[in-house]
Amino acid sequence: MAQKIVITEEFFNSLKSGNNATILREKGFSTPQSFINEIIAKLNNEFNFFEINGYRFPLTEEEKADISMYSAFIDGDISIYEKVVVFFTPIDAKAGNVIVEQGLMPTICTEMEKDIAFLINPRIKKVVVLTSKINNENIISTDSNSTQRDINSLNSLNFDVVSLFKIKNLSTDVKFNSLNEYLDLYLFLQAKNKHNSQYNLLPLVKNTLYGDYEVSQWQGQFPKSFCFKFLTAMLIGGNDYKYDISQAVSKLNGKKDRQLTNLKNFVDYVNNNQIRQTAFITLIDDDIVESDEEINNANDIHRKPEQAFDINNGRKRYKTQKKVRDIVLQQANYLCNCHDLKHFYFEAMDLNNYVEGHHIVPMNRQEEYYFGKNINLDIPHNIVALCPNCHSQIHLGSRQARLKILSELFVRNKSQLTAFDNDLSLAILASFYNIGLEQEEENDWLKRATDIVAKKHNKQI
Repeated sequence: MAQKIVITEEFFNSLKSGNNATILREKGFSTPQSFINEIIAKLNNEFNFFEINGYRFPLTEEEKADISMYSAFIDGDISIYEKVVVFFTPIDAKAGNVIVEQGLMPTICTEMEKDIAFLINPRIKKVVVLTSKINNENIISTDSNSTQRDINSLNSLNFDVVSLFKIKNLSTDVKFNSLNEYLDLYLFLQAKNKHNSQYNLLPLVKNTLYGDYEVSQWQGQFPKSFCFKFLTAMLIGGNDYKYDISQAVSKLNGKKDRQLTNLKNFVDYVNNNQIRQTAFITLIDDDIVESDEEINNANDIHRKPEQAFDINNGRKRYKTQKKVRDIVLQQANYLCNCHDLKHFYFEAMDLNNYVEGHHIVPMNRQEEYYFGKNINLDIPHNIVALCPNCHSQIHLGSRQARLKILSELFVRNKSQLTAFDNDLSLAILASFYNIGLEQEEENDWLKRATDIVAKKHNKQI
């Protein structure tokens, strides 16, 4: 059945004048209607359960209360979901936390006031459409940055992120694999901001995550940012941790704050309810669809990447070709790329060592690589054979453990990696795994990895 997207008149009218209207004209939209139609086309293309054929405004007071300026809902039969909520980011915005934390937190808060379990309800589909012009070039830095972190946070908060305008160097498909991974990157980016008077707003002590701040900070946009960060941490950590913001609440001296009150209610809910069986972890490689199709040239780095719908969530994902992976495993003689004489393997069904294909530059960067550099990441140059232990380590280990194996892979395979991306560095590669690296630390890891690779090579001779 055809559907309608229901938006507020306030949002529609905001498209007609000022900077919003100027930006839309720059992007080729002559009217607000054409802009909304482009959003509809994007949603229909990205998800297999959408058949949106137009938009309308709320018809009842109940519908008006159900959405805010930067949110919408889909009216019509969507059999696999009870409700579909769509969020928009401010059109006139800049790179950084303005796009997500400040723009979307109030609308997220509104939904959670109606349903405290909104973020974890699998029957509610949550979609964010990035409609922001962040700068004249719509480009963010290639290393770790707060914009990418916040997009990763949205994915970790169970949102599907769709970019309406192309944003160079940004992936919309990355999420955080563990609470420690998130906190490591959060602290790295906080420390990089020399204007921060306080770095650690989210201290993890034993098995409890605390939320704290300096009283002087609780003004302007800071509450939204604080609550967004703590919500992200909770959804990543799940019931493997406890959460405590009592100190943060007490500093308001009885004053009411909508953002913090909403967060406190969710903290109480998570601490007292099972929100999932375990803190389920999704590997970075799991945001793809594997295919067994015939391909003409596996080594063609300019081969157009193809997409297919993921049967688990109805979202388009980039395909990887099983035959490309099998070529790499065979050429590696079914030995892990980090192989040494003490390496342990078990025998697979085909009687070879069991190893897995790993994309060094993750497939969740495929869109930016193809549309920015005309590069297909599903090629032998970007795939290595890893045993299950090394493969798990690069995704799920501590920061040190992940950097150890990542730097080793980078050094050992640098010539083939730079053959398709001459700009790739260890720091940029590490950022793809949610790891921030300063120049001095990058140099240390490169030196260490070079020594390890040389020693392993000499022992094999």
